[in-house]
Amino acid sequence: MTWHPFRHGGLKLTALGLGTLLWLTVSGSQIDRRLPMPLSYSNIPPPLEMTGDQVDSVSVHVRGDDNLISGLVSGDLRLIVDLRDAHPGTNLIPLQTNQVVVPLGVEVLQVDPGAVTVTLEKTGHVEAPVQPTVEGQPARGFTARQVIVDPKTVTVWGPESRLKYPVSVVTERVSIEGRTSSLTEEVSVGVVDAQLRLRNPGTVRVTVHIEP
Repeated sequence: MTWHPFRHGGLKLTALGLGTLLWLTVSGSQIDRRLPMPLSYSNIPPPLEMTGDQVDSVSVHVRGDDNLISGLVSGDLRLIVDLRDAHPGTNLIPLQTNQVVVPLGVEVLQVDPGAVTVTLEKTGHVEAPVQPTVEGQPARGFTARQVIVDPKTVTVWGPESRLKYPVSVVTERVSIEGRTSSLTEEVSVGVVDAQLRLRNPGTVRVTVHIEP
């Protein structure tokens, strides 16, 4: 039998139109919505780092199919702020709609706010003493004579302005409650200032000498 692809062309066009209309009906209507969106920062020029309270979330105005927009979850929308051209001090960085990463079929209409302020500062480091955290009391008739930390100092990194003040580094809790003899424990250390950090996070050895 000979195949005639263009036979009944009108009927085929009608069927195609009905199919398209059905797809549009099932797919849902176009809606607008404002959603929260996380911000990430990349390409910070060395030896600089971010300081202060940075914006980590903005609002984004999107448009798309009702079913698609309603199904968006955290992480489907994101914006990465490129800081490769930033300088020390305060930087005003514009946020453009074409920077937003979105699923196919979602249109970004606006980002609010349209810019964020980013403060960059030179990174420095200091050697800071480790303060042991010893809790509790030895058994009756005993006393803690001496507490030794090894190593005594650790390297702390962070914004230079934060390193101008005394840096507090403390250990994990060491309990001597009810002890009648000396003890040595390997414990974690941390920096009290959240804007500072240890170059090599690790542990120190704390020895508490307990005597009668």
